[in-house]
Amino acid sequence: MAIKSNLSSVDRYLRGAIGISVTAFAIFNGGIIEDVFIEVLLGIFGCLNLISLFTGWCPVYQVAGISTKEKA
Repeated sequence: MAIKSNLSSVDRYLRGAIGISVTAFAIFNGGIIEDVFIEVLLGIFGCLNLISLFTGWCPVYQVAGISTKEKA
């Protein structure tokens, strides 16, 4: 199974904003979240969004057969 880009530029920008926000919140939450497990899950979610931003590929979209990328 080849990895082809399946994210549009708008989708990538949104993932970047969400990834940065959620990762920063998980790291610098100031005691709002007291459960370490939830903090780690938020950090992983944010990092996965940042990876999708840089690669342009979403594994969930791949499995579901979805692509937001414009056809060339």
